[in-house]
Amino acid sequence: MAIRKLCPELQEVAEKELFETPERIQDDLNHLREWLSKQPHLKVRSDDQSLITFLRGCKFSLQRAQEKLDYFYTSKTLLTEFFSKRDPYNPDIQEVLKYGAILPLPNTASPGGPRILLHRMGNLNADKVPYHLFQKVHFMIMDILMQEDDNCVVSGFEIWSLAKNVTIRYVAQWTPAVMKRINSVVEKGYPLRIKNVYSTHCPSILESVYNLYKSLASDKIGKRMYLYGEENMDKFCERVPKRLHPTDFGGNNGSFEELTEFWKKKVESYRNWFLQDEEYGTREDLRVGIPKTSDNLFGVEGTFRKLTVD
Repeated sequence: MAIRKLCPELQEVAEKELFETPERIQDDLNHLREWLSKQPHLKVRSDDQSLITFLRGCKFSLQRAQEKLDYFYTSKTLLTEFFSKRDPYNPDIQEVLKYGAILPLPNTASPGGPRILLHRMGNLNADKVPYHLFQKVHFMIMDILMQEDDNCVVSGFEIWSLAKNVTIRYVAQWTPAVMKRINSVVEKGYPLRIKNVYSTHCPSILESVYNLYKSLASDKIGKRMYLYGEENMDKFCERVPKRLHPTDFGGNNGSFEELTEFWKKKVESYRNWFLQDEEYGTREDLRVGIPKTSDNLFGVEGTFRKLTVD
């Protein structure tokens, strides 16, 4: 697969921020493939487009790209609650898709700007859609963005979480162990840069949980997390201009209904890709050195246990 040509604005970002040197790309890809050939425990997607995503995500440091590839595919193997049984037509996944709980917004601030991912957990029923299922679909959409969204790969992404109507039953599932696993995969595995994380319309009951989540993130990400109540949305609009909001919020960035339909069909169109993706990961019995387990990779047990709230 040939590497997609970037638009001029993204090419400038790639060269200035990611230290991409076009004439050196093929050598870097060859070095990465040579390293992969010596890793019997790894089975990864090794086409040019997939590998350059990891190089870009690591600012073309070969060592960091190797570490991230290993962490990414090890996580996919160990964290089965997030990365197994990802057929988009599974009823539980359909439940998330039909409510548009994760919606990448179509327009960016500029042609070379980051992608905005809108989270709408308040639309979901916590009894029918436990948090790990929401996160599973989130990772599925991130995988799609890795495959085809150059803005997300080159310029990173921002998360905008609408906290309105998020129930206490979800809050009970945001345990430190769960949050640590998710943070680890997103920060150490995915080759996509988190630029900012915004939470808006946040009820006071969630503020302490938000602060706990922030404390579990790395210092770098923690400094990029912002919380806004309904009374200070004007401050949020200084960071995310109104024109980038969905039309439901007075912006010009797609409607919830249109975006929900689009992303439901998009994820469904990747069905064969997700079924095939089960083949990729690690064989820990073939790893040179100490095999990786959920305990020594994440410091926690790797299975998800749903908490109940009386």
